[in-house]
Amino acid sequence: MTLAAAGAFLAGALLALAVPTPYPPHAALAVLLAALGAALAWRAGWPLATVLAAWLLAGLVCAAVTTSLRLAERWPQSRSGERVLVTARVASIPVDEEYGTAFDALLTLDPRAGGQRLRARIVWVHPQPRPQVGERWQLAVRLRAPRAALNPNGPDMERVWFRDRVGALGTVLPRSPLNIRLDPGHAPLDRLRARIMRRIAATVVDRDAAALLGALAVGVTGDMSREQWRVFNATGTTHLVAISGMHVTLFAVIAMAGARRVWRVAGRWCTRLRRESFAAALGIVTAAGYSLLAGFSVPTQRTLLMLSAWLIARHLARAHGALHAFAVALVAVLLLDPLAPLASGFWLSFGAVAAILLATGARLGRAHWLHEAVRVQCAVTIALVPVTLAAFGSVSLASLVVNAAAIPLFTLLLVPLVLAATAAMALWPALATLLLQLAAWLHAQLWPWLEAAADWPHALVQLAPPAWAYLLVVPAAGMAVLPWPRGLRATAAAAILPLGFARALVPAADEITVAVFDVGRGQAVAIRTADGVLVHGTGDSFGTEGRRMARVVVPWLRTQRVARVDDLVLPHLYRDYAVGAAELDITLGIDRILVARPWPGGPQRAVTCDAHAGWTRAAAHFALTATCDMTVTVGANRLEVTGKEVFLDTGAGRQHLDSEVRGAIILTLGKAAGAVRRRDARDGYPWPWRAPV
Repeated sequence: MTLAAAGAFLAGALLALAVPTPYPPHAALAVLLAALGAALAWRAGWPLATVLAAWLLAGLVCAAVTTSLRLAERWPQSRSGERVLVTARVASIPVDEEYGTAFDALLTLDPRAGGQRLRARIVWVHPQPRPQVGERWQLAVRLRAPRAALNPNGPDMERVWFRDRVGALGTVLPRSPLNIRLDPGHAPLDRLRARIMRRIAATVVDRDAAALLGALAVGVTGDMSREQWRVFNATGTTHLVAISGMHVTLFAVIAMAGARRVWRVAGRWCTRLRRESFAAALGIVTAAGYSLLAGFSVPTQRTLLMLSAWLIARHLARAHGALHAFAVALVAVLLLDPLAPLASGFWLSFGAVAAILLATGARLGRAHWLHEAVRVQCAVTIALVPVTLAAFGSVSLASLVVNAAAIPLFTLLLVPLVLAATAAMALWPALATLLLQLAAWLHAQLWPWLEAAADWPHALVQLAPPAWAYLLVVPAAGMAVLPWPRGLRATAAAAILPLGFARALVPAADEITVAVFDVGRGQAVAIRTADGVLVHGTGDSFGTEGRRMARVVVPWLRTQRVARVDDLVLPHLYRDYAVGAAELDITLGIDRILVARPWPGGPQRAVTCDAHAGWTRAAAHFALTATCDMTVTVGANRLEVTGKEVFLDTGAGRQHLDSEVRGAIILTLGKAAGAVRRRDARDGYPWPWRAPV
């Protein structure tokens, strides 16, 4: 297996994912032409071109077939909201989320509803009794198509659901007599993972520490708090939370070291099996078991396959290097799941390994271990800049320093403690309790330092570069990682730096920019003029507690390089709106808050809307009613914002800006007649780089 062949297989899979579905007839014609080209190349004596074309077609066919099958399993939009009776097998460990207990389930619909089978993500509010993984239930559920909010620089849940084979979203009808547990089912591995999670939660008092230790033990991150994710994201240490390749490799190395000692003791029974072969076999088996216990994610798949390829090649005395193992792992992961490229973890995992191979593979001598560690960490950080920008719209500047300390501490102290405690739960419970308490103490010592690094003002830089910028960033990152002369690598790395200091385009003096966010039942509109920013609503609704502001509005404002918000208009004073306002004030700051009625105990800068009925800022005139409904006039264009709806009147007609249908809407309004530009999030929605629609 060559790296070129693996790259061709990946290119074929990406090509299949880039073509809109259902696949048009000319797509089959293109495949036939490619096959014909491969045949002609073979007849012309070009074996390399033939091989690459064959791998390209193989990747394309695998991804296309998988995509078609996944689409056939989806719940149709026309039946959203339909109540059906299903038989459900709980397929994941239930976790408590913001709206209730959530879990994945394999559903079989009642024959009267079509008898369809599909995988759904179910939410059950206050279930009694609580479902457990592997159980089989009869449930009355309300199903809807897997359609999610779509906002700039926000998470794309539709893509995540499609990748995870979630064909529908369901809500269990509460207090229905039809909700009956049928049988306990059989899922020994998942139940073992759930038992380990419960044991850790019962032993460790600190909830955040228990959630982190559970994630390191079995790869379940559903109990992680929002503050934990903020800290890990800001410091660039998210890869340490889930079970990564380093953890699997460490587990295999420990198992191989123990196998060598066992071989020495039992040498008279192992005369026909060499010591290293015995150690390699045990290392692969234990690494596979640990990967399965961790949920068999893409990083663990990649590590297990690369480790197996390298150990097997060494056992067979084959002259295959790390690039061969890398290529084998890449193709194997794509064969297991052709839609793996839709996950950011796929690119982060393989990108990090590629950076390490490029930075260390061409060295003639070995440098000092500290110098080598710093060089590898710098290479990985720079190489992953394009991936983190494309996937998350941000880059952690604190990651270089934090990872230099966090990786050894996690890998050499915290992870071994968790692994030892997990292994001791069945054999020596008292020792497991002691090790878990020691791991929790270590977490308590490390966490304040991580929080301090995350609170550094420039720890996380959020960017929204144009597509053409990646034509510069990707080659520059590759050149900075390659073992070339230092001056050339420094020049390449410097080419990336301007992105971190680039300023967002401020509207012209006679224009304003309006962002109508897709926040479901809430309402959030950001208006930017040449000299200020106004936000109407926080996007929150009942039970969201500021999450819409933190996850949707604030990231967009940061990518626009907004340092402070001039005005925040709150049409309601419910708890969730107040929490959203506090989130905005803490992260960016607010000069003035306009509310519909007096705010007892609120901030002093909160004033009522009727006290500020109108004002002019740059090209726009703002007018407020007593209930905080707002009208913005720019030339002949008129924008009306209420507590629930947004309308645009351009003189040629009145439009309802429905973000729930079109996704987030970005408008540019000018004073000149007809000076209106509109971009909806679902316009030109490329399949499936964002999500299937």
